[in-house]
Amino acid sequence: MLIALVVSLVGVAAIARELGAREARETIAKALGLDKPDNVHIKNLNRTAGEAIVEAQFDATFRFTSDKDGKWQAVEVRTGDRKWESIELIRTAIQKEKTLRTSADLRTLATALEAYRRDNGSYVQAATCSALLDNLSPKYLGSVIRLDAWSREFDYKGETGSYRLASLGPDGKAGTGDDIVFENGHLTHGAEEGTTEGANE
Repeated sequence: MLIALVVSLVGVAAIARELGAREARETIAKALGLDKPDNVHIKNLNRTAGEAIVEAQFDATFRFTSDKDGKWQAVEVRTGDRKWESIELIRTAIQKEKTLRTSADLRTLATALEAYRRDNGSYVQAATCSALLDNLSPKYLGSVIRLDAWSREFDYKGETGSYRLASLGPDGKAGTGDDIVFENGHLTHGAEEGTTEGANE
């Protein structure tokens, strides 16, 4: 079953000069494989230093299948004349990227914690991420990192000689297999297990 829908896209584009609506429309059309830039409609364009947030509408085609109970599910999508793409594969790729990004942010926090320990003789003693950031920023942390890629606040429990810093992962539940956890400078659970740069020096 083929259904054409209008969906919203929020894209972030790095720019060296001011981005106009026409260039944004052409760039989005090229990225999505749309044959005509006119098929992309710019709804909003916000520019900041070196970056732009573009909200646009475009036509996409979705393929639905039904299961034995008659429940419909979108399984594939395509834009323009591009081939069908599996929605499940897209979802999996997005979750993997979010997991890697969250792991990198936790690693940055863990490295800052190690620098704090070297200067102060102990880790930050706190029970919340907010309290952790109050102690690390701005001396040990260049930018505030408070939320994971699923917009949830990191969990932090710190004592003098140890700490646990974690994200609840995609499912948002503590103690499940997709948690991402750093303890005392080491990634103990989650993607790319290993040690943080500069940890435990």
